[in-house]
Amino acid sequence: MKTGRLAGLAPGRGFTYAGIILVIGMLVVLITGFMEFAHSLTIPSMKDDLGLSNTQVGLLLTVLGTVRMGSCLVAGNLAARLESRYLVGIGTVGTGFSMLLLGYSPNYAVALASMALMGLGFGFAMIPMIGLIAPWFEMQSRGTVAGLFSAGGSLAFVISGLVVPQLVDGSPESGWRHSWIIFGVLALVVGAVAMLLLKDRPKDPDAVVTQLMAAETPGPHQARSGWALEVYKNPYVWLLTLMAFCSGAGGNVFNTFFGEFLEAKGESLATAGQLLLLIGVLAGASSVVWGRMSDRLGRGPAFALSFGIQGLGFILLWFSPGLAMFIVASTFLGLTLRAAFTLCAAGSGDHVPVRFAAAAFGLISIGANLGSIVSPPLAGVIADAAGIGWVFAVALGASVIGVAFSTFLRTPVPQATPAAIEPPTVNPPNS
Repeated sequence: MKTGRLAGLAPGRGFTYAGIILVIGMLVVLITGFMEFAHSLTIPSMKDDLGLSNTQVGLLLTVLGTVRMGSCLVAGNLAARLESRYLVGIGTVGTGFSMLLLGYSPNYAVALASMALMGLGFGFAMIPMIGLIAPWFEMQSRGTVAGLFSAGGSLAFVISGLVVPQLVDGSPESGWRHSWIIFGVLALVVGAVAMLLLKDRPKDPDAVVTQLMAAETPGPHQARSGWALEVYKNPYVWLLTLMAFCSGAGGNVFNTFFGEFLEAKGESLATAGQLLLLIGVLAGASSVVWGRMSDRLGRGPAFALSFGIQGLGFILLWFSPGLAMFIVASTFLGLTLRAAFTLCAAGSGDHVPVRFAAAAFGLISIGANLGSIVSPPLAGVIADAAGIGWVFAVALGASVIGVAFSTFLRTPVPQATPAAIEPPTVNPPNS
């Protein structure tokens, strides 16, 4: 049985089951995407309904981000020792319960507990799921698969933008609750499917795999043991973590100040919403392109190009004279919004044993979270001192750093193992 090579794979059982892994991965990333993109749309009405202050709202998001960061690290290490399907299933089901709990929250204390549980579920759902790319898909296909996973997250951006406003407009007091209840039920279904159908790795000793996979994949009599300490000694993983930090820093400056910047330029909230919808659609459509590009050109060149285009988008926003340029800038940013996620997911198993790919992505996720945490306060200080447009100086600086350090990334060339290559036939000497 071949692993999930997307191109040139003959029909059969291997393709079918790799396809199942791919679909479940997209659904899991869709669920976790709601945690990233739906809060900004539900918090205003939740704040009014529960009587929350801005400080309490900030604490809700801080708890979510802090617990999520810790759960990413823990889940990545546990995935090296436990079966990923249980981690993904439990994490996604737990996320579903947390969404339901948030939807039925009677007060601030329950909402705070639901945010903590949601952050915990995020890491256990997302990180082991991304870790399954390495064992199930050949190295030359991992970028494409990561792009399809990432498209699930972008779809959450679009669905949230279409569904939540409709529910809130239809029921201003309870629409935010209905949104989280719907997302929670969907998460429970996806979690149950993941627990039933996911498998940690294909069972085919004759499959052509990379040298790294052959050397490190446990055999039938080997225990799944060992902590992922070597991940933290791997310079390639730390470079990817820096790429994720730069992406998180630039992206969260954009997420935090985009609406305020447009308002300062005289644009309406409706215009901001339309531009965000454009960005979400482009992010989903371009995710596979970035993954495929990284398979063909290498992770480094793909990172450099994505950060370069993103930086150009920040420059155009910063110095935009009007709506037409906002549209162009939003197009550039939409094309690169999910690029770093795709490329980091694809590269997390390139230079580490496949059973440690989840641990590598867990560390990389810490970089993205840290970038998201430190950049808005820094940009806010700069905005107070020099004007709102200067927030994009921080975002642009992150993009420039990303371009510079991407030149150090090297994608390994996959090679077939000697065991996977049929030995040449040797004719016996004539007697």
